[in-house]
Amino acid sequence: MKKFFEAFKKHTLTGISYMIPIVVAGGICIGLARIFGGTQFTDGSFAYIVNQIGSAAISFSVPVISAGIAFSMAGRPGIAPGLAIGMIANNVSSGFIGGLVGGFLVGFIALKIKENIKPPKSMAGLMPVFIIPVLTTLISGLIFYYIIGKPLALVLAAASNWLISLKGASSVILGFVIGAMRIDMTGPLAQAAYAFSTACISSGICGPMAADLVAGMTPPLGVALAVFMARKRFNLAEREAAKAAIPLGLCFITEGVFPFLATDPLRVILSCTVGSATAGAIVMALGVEAPIPHGGIFAIPFMTNPFGFIIGLVVGTVVTALVLVALKPKVSGGNDEKEKELDFDVNF
Repeated sequence: MKKFFEAFKKHTLTGISYMIPIVVAGGICIGLARIFGGTQFTDGSFAYIVNQIGSAAISFSVPVISAGIAFSMAGRPGIAPGLAIGMIANNVSSGFIGGLVGGFLVGFIALKIKENIKPPKSMAGLMPVFIIPVLTTLISGLIFYYIIGKPLALVLAAASNWLISLKGASSVILGFVIGAMRIDMTGPLAQAAYAFSTACISSGICGPMAADLVAGMTPPLGVALAVFMARKRFNLAEREAAKAAIPLGLCFITEGVFPFLATDPLRVILSCTVGSATAGAIVMALGVEAPIPHGGIFAIPFMTNPFGFIIGLVVGTVVTALVLVALKPKVSGGNDEKEKELDFDVNF
């Protein structure tokens, strides 16, 4: 069972890694269109054309994740069938989930064909370029159309309608949960939240991604702020790490908090989770939408209500810092006289 989950994670992350540049490119183009022309576009205008380009790029996100998963499982023979199933997933409105399931379906069928069909040596060269792609496309396509596609489309439609209907307290709760899933920083829970938020973008729902972005930026920024607020509670290595944590956090690289996790995991995880959950809830409450699944502060100009995102980021960072300072004991010794003169501490 452990090997199964490890393989599932590997193939899924491979597909997502191929999909992210597609979503980033499309999201930035759509964001630029909003900057140039607001939310209403005149047909044929520059903003309209840029928006069309972005929408075209986003439309490839599902085929690409499907092909990426199939490639991870079956190699190059899985790419063409994966793209085909991804397009079918788009056509039947099963979206990201359809692409995900379709990718695994294609990979599984391609592997079975490879294992069970043994052509003569003279025809072995046809397997990866003809036999496997054609049979896999046909078999997986028929299965997806007649068995899998429509049920998944119903599930996705229900989920999309639920997300769109979220207002007030409900959206705050969703943002809080997405932020709290950063409890393992860049582990399975955080990756699941990121995958969910990215899937929402491909369905035209960009609020969850704003919550995930701010939740991923808050931990390193909050811990760095805690260091500057209460230097005596951190050792020299942690103070040096805080300098690097700031640019990393601003660029949505949560790994900037790892040096602090190594020395004091429980307190750091608790404070970062509280701060990230707070930031996610605020961003969702303020109606922030992020069409780009990465970029940190560079994605802010393309967001809906960018000031709301900044408010959530600042509040989440401060909350993280205050909780960590309150929990963290002072480090005994290790300060030279010059450091003592520069140190200041927050007493609780």
